[in-house]
Amino acid sequence: MHQLKHYTALADRLQQSAPEKHEVLEEEINIIIHKLKFIPLEARPQVEFVNRTADLIDREYLEEILEIAGAQINPLANSPEHIDILIFKADSMNFLSTLPELINAEYGDYKAVQDNNIFIILKPDFGLQEDNLLPDTEISAEIVQSKYFVYGHEGEQWIRFAL
Repeated sequence: MHQLKHYTALADRLQQSAPEKHEVLEEEINIIIHKLKFIPLEARPQVEFVNRTADLIDREYLEEILEIAGAQINPLANSPEHIDILIFKADSMNFLSTLPELINAEYGDYKAVQDNNIFIILKPDFGLQEDNLLPDTEISAEIVQSKYFVYGHEGEQWIRFAL
C-alpha cells in the first residue's frame, strides 16, 4: 500500500487533540486494511471515480481512501475494459434522471457498465474534508469490497444504479 499521507496527517492531529477519536480512526482503518491484506492486488477491482459536482476533490485523497477500501489504483490500466466499478458523485437525486443518457454516451463500453457495477455517492461532503476520512473510507469499502464490509451507509450516503 502506498504511503497513507492523509490518514497519517489526520491520525497525528487527532492523537494530539482528541485521543479517543484517534483510537477509533486507527482501529477502524486497521480493521479494513487487515481484512483486505490477503486479497492480491491483481484481484482487487479497478475503480473510476467521476465527480459530477462543482466540488474540487483532492485526487491523492480520493486514491488513498479507495486504496484503503480495497481498490486497485493503477493509472496505466484505466481503459474502459479494465474498469470494474464506476462511481459517480452527484449533487442531487436529479442526477439520476440524466445518468442513463450520460452512461450511454460516455461510458457504454466500460466493463463496469456491462457488469452493472455503477454507484452514486450522495454524501455532499464526500472527499472534501480530511476529517471525514473514516466515513469516506467506509462508504468506499462498502462499494468496492461489498462482500467484506457493511457499515449501513447504503441508501443514505450511496446507492447502486441499475440500468
